Amino acid sequence: MAQFDFTTADGPIVGTKSFPNTRADINSALLALVSNSSGDAEPTGTQANQFWYETDTNTLKIRNEANDGWINVLTLDESMTASASELNLLDDLTRGSILYGDASGETARLAKGAANTVLTSDGTDISWAAAAGGGGSMEFIASSGAISNAADVQFRAQDGHFDSTKYDHYEFWFQHVIPELDAKTLKAQTSTNDGGAYASTDGDYHSNSTTDRDSLPVTHADVGSDTNEFGVSGKFYLFSPHTTSAYTYSKTTTVFMGAASGAIQGGETNSPHQGVGVRLAAEDVDAIKFSFSSGNIESGEIVMYGIKKS
Repeated sequence: MAQFDFTTADGPIVGTKSFPNTRADINSALLALVSNSSGDAEPTGTQANQFWYETDTNTLKIRNEANDGWINVLTLDESMTASASELNLLDDLTRGSILYGDASGETARLAKGAANTVLTSDGTDISWAAAAGGGGSMEFIASSGAISNAADVQFRAQDGHFDSTKYDHYEFWFQHVIPELDAKTLKAQTSTNDGGAYASTDGDYHSNSTTDRDSLPVTHADVGSDTNEFGVSGKFYLFSPHTTSAYTYSKTTTVFMGAASGAIQGGETNSPHQGVGVRLAAEDVDAIKFSFSSGNIESGEIVMYGIKKS
């Protein structure tokens, strides 16, 4: 520890002192400079921007410009034992990663988590985990993208669309799905072999009061494709398709422009169409195909969501 009064009565350091005293003052001043005026009490003489290391608090301070107070620069832990490998973690830091204390109390790096994950703790260590979401919450799975003159739109387990470990039920949203040909109904067919084949025989399905159908209904009547007829919008629900001990049910709520009248079609009072359907087989459904009764899908989009398990 060394401190020195740089503002003695004789002037800065030397003043009018004799050589031996001047030499002693110079040595004292140099020691103070080298040690940052270290001591447990502040120096008796201060200058603006002067450093002082307060030894009892391990704090490095600097005098403010007005020379009427001290500014804390940093606190030093004299028992710091960080290894070179720990300090080098800063060089390896990547976008999104964080530094944390590991099981040994040493510095470690945790790489960024995957999309839609959050940082969690088990009470001891931290890690990334899927974002919280209770059972029944809806989660985006996939989109058809902008449809352009496609024969059909399929969602399949092999493409990651159906997953019975994560979802109980599914919703499909239609946005202005227009038929290539005028006056066609929109329908859905299911598969139990990941889209290898779809049930398409009369009697494979029932809907509302119709006992024999080749598909689950999305619309109950013909959809228009003329100018200012903008296709089908709405929702299609598929309930518990992974269940092999019972039939798979569906429900649809859609609105569309009818081909015959150009009015909004749905029921006898032109309300939005609501219908139900059932696949008459106790089998696992792991793929679904949407298409019109004939012709291609001219345009639109279909989006798939999953209802998460509890």
